[in-house]
Amino acid sequence: MATIYFICGFIGSGKTTYSNQLAEQKKAYRYSVDEWMIPLYGEHMEREIFDQRLHTLQELFKQSALQLLSLDVPVIFDFGFWNKQERDEFKRWATENQLEYEFVYLDVPYETCQKRAVARNQERGDKAYEMTPEMLDMFWSWFEVPSSTEITIWETTD
Repeated sequence: MATIYFICGFIGSGKTTYSNQLAEQKKAYRYSVDEWMIPLYGEHMEREIFDQRLHTLQELFKQSALQLLSLDVPVIFDFGFWNKQERDEFKRWATENQLEYEFVYLDVPYETCQKRAVARNQERGDKAYEMTPEMLDMFWSWFEVPSSTEITIWETTD
């Protein structure tokens, strides 16, 4: 069976760039939450609504990922995986379904992420949310940096 890749990192860490390169290299199908959420539901919404919609999409992605993996098509979840509970839930799901998986963490300094995210506002189209410095500060307070025991591949860049 093919491998599923979980891409973890903060906004602006390069998850989508990394995921696109990995998808090309592995001939994988890539799921990006932002690329589905924005066309389906629009820009910013209350956190509770966002979390409900995110959960719905993730469950749909899991179902279709199982079909792709059974056809030996690698899958990439470009989700961010901001907290340990979410990372643990996806690992448990992968283990329960006897999937081979790799957890990749893109370790990029916050200042670099902030610069990239604000710069991306100019060219984001409908594939990324607009980010202000204030929003990034708030979201950073929610981000839980993974421990080395949670991660299969640790990518550090500037």
